[in-house]
Amino acid sequence: MNQPSELASSPELFPLNANPAADSVQVVPLSEADYAAASFLDRRMMTPARLASVRNLPWATVSAAAMPLREHAHWIFHISHVGSTLLSRLLGEHPSLFCLREPAILRTLAEVLLAIDHPKCVWNRATFAERLPVFLKLFSRTFRAEQTAVIKATSFVSEMAEGLLSRDRTARAVLMYVTPVTFLRSLLDGAMSDIEDQAEKRLYRLHQRLRVVEWRLGSLSPGERVAMSWLAEMMALQAAATRVPSGVFWLDFDRFLANTRAEFHSVLQHFGVSANPTEVEEILGRPILRQYSKKPPHPFDAATRQQLLAQAESRHGTEVRKGLHWLETAAKKYPKIAALVQARDQG
Repeated sequence: MNQPSELASSPELFPLNANPAADSVQVVPLSEADYAAASFLDRRMMTPARLASVRNLPWATVSAAAMPLREHAHWIFHISHVGSTLLSRLLGEHPSLFCLREPAILRTLAEVLLAIDHPKCVWNRATFAERLPVFLKLFSRTFRAEQTAVIKATSFVSEMAEGLLSRDRTARAVLMYVTPVTFLRSLLDGAMSDIEDQAEKRLYRLHQRLRVVEWRLGSLSPGERVAMSWLAEMMALQAAATRVPSGVFWLDFDRFLANTRAEFHSVLQHFGVSANPTEVEEILGRPILRQYSKKPPHPFDAATRQQLLAQAESRHGTEVRKGLHWLETAAKKYPKIAALVQARDQG
């Protein structure tokens, strides 16, 4: 089989990385079971055998393969550490959905878009506009005709959510979040590397949305950085919801855990999937809900999560309060922030 036909026929060749310097795309063979097992479609899933099977294809080959394909997928956008991997795994258990978790190329595209007008950016706007639909078409491929792809993006890809949903009015998205206090407890007690890695870019994005330069990163405490990160990602999600209100479903992860059957059924309905109560019960009865989604089969459940959140409050209560105060102060100054916090602070 020639390479364009092989790429177009199914998701069995996955576009792993884009190499702008060489104008090529790395692809790797993946089975349907490989997709189901992967928490991240990036270098973290690469075994020695997979590394040996990587191919570098010229951009012209990849573009030609994607040309006849349809660009259509649903989305999970989120603010990080809010159960998006769990939801993606549960949705992937339904035969009508094919779930992809955090394709690395989407992160590359989000990084490029953030720097698109900088002289040293690898692509200009015209090149970006040419490349984006090719990758989206490839991510839209499914193993069976009755399936629809559901792409769970990395948190900072939410900056693209508004534009991505505007491209396809039949696309639907779940916007996952938690309240600020829960986010502060979760991130302060074990995921600060995510905050520190993205803090500068998130603050830049926040300033861009507010059209001001209000805060200096160096003056923000850890709790304030977490609160700022919550706000930056939530404003990106809100922009998507404002642009395509009928296309989004807001999902507070704590609400999901408290009423899993009803919320999961609502998500399926939002994605246009018919599922009777027996099907929902059968999916939710599988081990997924009792495992740590990023590293199955490690045990993890709602009770364990609540214990960890309580421990985080006892360890980091001072920074939690600092973060909440920072957010309250920002809301008093900017009506846009106040409206968002009021709408989402209670779940």
